[in-house]
Amino acid sequence: MEKRKTLLLVYIFIFAFSSIYIFFEYFNISGNVIINNNIQNTVSADNILEPTIVEKSNVTSPTTTTTTTLPINDNLLTVEDEFQSNERFTLPDSDGVDFYTSNISIYTSIEQTVASKIIEGVNLEEGCLTENIAITENQWVNTLEANPYDEEKFNFSLSVESELPIDGDCLVNFISTILNDQRGWRTVVDKEFQVVTYNEADFHIFFATPTTVDEMCYPLQTNGIYSCRNGNQVVINIFRWLSGAKDFGVDLGTYRLYLINHEIGHLLGWGHTNCPSQNALAPLMMQQSKTTDGCIPNGWPIYERITKIYETVSNFK
Repeated sequence: MEKRKTLLLVYIFIFAFSSIYIFFEYFNISGNVIINNNIQNTVSADNILEPTIVEKSNVTSPTTTTTTTLPINDNLLTVEDEFQSNERFTLPDSDGVDFYTSNISIYTSIEQTVASKIIEGVNLEEGCLTENIAITENQWVNTLEANPYDEEKFNFSLSVESELPIDGDCLVNFISTILNDQRGWRTVVDKEFQVVTYNEADFHIFFATPTTVDEMCYPLQTNGIYSCRNGNQVVINIFRWLSGAKDFGVDLGTYRLYLINHEIGHLLGWGHTNCPSQNALAPLMMQQSKTTDGCIPNGWPIYERITKIYETVSNFK
């Protein structure tokens, strides 16, 4: 009799547990689902260099105007990653624009991945590093041989902290070439980028030591290891430039490409996104320094370019 009671209680427990589990799964209570990616378009990387332009589109890019005013809110900051710490503070996920989800997945081949790192006149692996450190009393070494201001272009200045082993002249070419590459932001915003003097710039790019980055990014807690976008300033942490990120492995070239393009993306009004599917290319605006979440590391605004043309996200601005 006791055995029957015990067996009955076991059956009741199993039935109750199964019912609760099915209830939670049915109503999607148990998981943190970010998107519904059941219906998914697939785009081959073979087709992204010269996509067919849709004849009629309601897409309007906030950066295709003839002015140089950027969609920047000086009260909003963007940290490259969410700082992992026991301290209780919250870092924003985006740059004042909505988190968006890509409705497409882009896949690539090994050959295309290798080709993505070939940029004429730029050596991603060397990263403009030099043994000849500029000796100066000033904190910053600014670009002096710059272009005259052009309202038809995005004008940026470049400043390198004086104690860093970075060749400033090399870096001017490095950044300008990347931004103006046909795979870069130029073909998304339909506008070129050029370096000008600090006082004439629409936005500023700084390469700095971890301590200086912390000061310039405050109140964001960059903690000496992250980069940020603060107002119209992009502040690149030399620590990241030299060490890369976990999911990139030893591929510093792709990481440096990602770091520049990602932060400029925030200046142009793009928020963060996520990995659309396993083994797809990671969208540029994904926080790849934190994780690629099963996606393949990527440093070009490929998804963003297709989004602009085909409006593949519902809340594209």
